Amino acid sequence: MSLTAREKAVGLLARRDHSELELRQKLAQKQYPPEDIDTAIEHCFYHGWIDDKRFAESMLRQGVLKGHGWQRICFDAKRKGISTPLLETAQENQQHDWYALAKELAVRRFGDYDGVLPEADFKQRSKWMRYLQSRGFNFDQINYALSSSD
Repeated sequence: MSLTAREKAVGLLARRDHSELELRQKLAQKQYPPEDIDTAIEHCFYHGWIDDKRFAESMLRQGVLKGHGWQRICFDAKRKGISTPLLETAQENQQHDWYALAKELAVRRFGDYDGVLPEADFKQRSKWMRYLQSRGFNFDQINYALSSSD
């Protein structure tokens, strides 16, 4: 006996929160008809099990805990169907300091036991900058993080 689209959607949401787009994609992968997917999504919306605003807040919180910057979080959110304005609203509610987060990550990753960044030559500093950039921090945040003064 196979599960209906509604049962599958509820099962997926029981494991973790999903965005509407993400849930649609997973149900489509299981080859459910589009009408059944729409019905399942409406059912989940009706019961409050899908909430893209709540999902955006969760993604932002998780991204910060992973040490990701704003740009990386936005990129990941877009892939999951969350719009930038929705993420910006979540950011206004949570108020993260991206400069402090970049500094904390740089010190944790490259600092010595005293929590101080050692002197680095151009090549080493470039590696650090690329690392922080890949984590989603912008140029100003990276410069702040790698500066010797607080």
